Amino acid sequence: MIPSSRPAAALTGCLDSLARQDFEVREIEVVVVFNGLPRPPVLNPAGLPFCLRTDFIEEANICAAKNRALELAAGEWIILLNDDGRLLPGFVGAHLRAHRDLGTPALVLGSSPFATYPDQTLFDRLIAETSMVFFYDRMRPHAWYNFRHAWNLNLSFRRIDAAGFRFDERLAPVNFDDLEWAFRLERQRGLRVWYEPAARLIHDHRYTLETYLRREMHLGRMAARLWECNPACFQAIYGTDLERLLARARQFVIGNARQARELQLALAPLLARRAEEFAGSPAAQRELLQALYAAHRPLKRLMFYRGLLRAARQACQPATVGALSV
Repeated sequence: MIPSSRPAAALTGCLDSLARQDFEVREIEVVVVFNGLPRPPVLNPAGLPFCLRTDFIEEANICAAKNRALELAAGEWIILLNDDGRLLPGFVGAHLRAHRDLGTPALVLGSSPFATYPDQTLFDRLIAETSMVFFYDRMRPHAWYNFRHAWNLNLSFRRIDAAGFRFDERLAPVNFDDLEWAFRLERQRGLRVWYEPAARLIHDHRYTLETYLRREMHLGRMAARLWECNPACFQAIYGTDLERLLARARQFVIGNARQARELQLALAPLLARRAEEFAGSPAAQRELLQALYAAHRPLKRLMFYRGLLRAARQACQPATVGALSV
């Protein structure tokens, strides 16, 4: 299943990698649901060795797209993908073997390293090798994890094990939809996340410092929406309620806004430099990346808190009572 909010051409790499799987590709059904585009894209199934189903919804809502894909899909096993994933050989088989070997219902998470580029920057390496976006650098292979690791760019499950569990379409357009869904599955069905690194794809999604910080602000805004939809999930992630987190956010923004801005100005030119300029042993390079990761965290937190506070202010405006603007 692939929800996509990009033109059909963006799917070429993902579909080509699916077609090259050593699994019996005729048994694979690919369901693509486009969302948030001005008109329905057209995918040409000619030459594809698997069944391809497509649909289109006008609103930009990844949850609605995934719910529609679940309605269209006919298979026993579901693998959730992003349109920027490039599956490596053996990907599908690794997911199915993991479920078979476990012998218990689970959400199987595969590995999704970020792509590398000819002009790889230090920031590209920071994204790929630390917990800037995902927590793969902290995970052990073949181990159990909780709902916070149920990332839908590379996640599989048996359809019957998640029957009746839809993605919450109030979490639009995107963010926290996968974690909130997995939280309910964990609490109500006992499904946890099993990490299977052999189910490997390349995540071809490149961030800059600016787009990364915009993402953090959006996460803050969507965190406020998550509180509206599922307070228990919010508290499981943040360890507190919205009121206390807002108080913490106000205090942090007041005390750290100028310092974080200066930090951004200092980090930006460094992180934009070519990664190859930074030589040294692998251990020394890891130490450098971890130091940069620690250094950037006040900036990351500031952007998240700003998004959270902005969403809370908009929710309190008379014209938007009961809804948070995104």
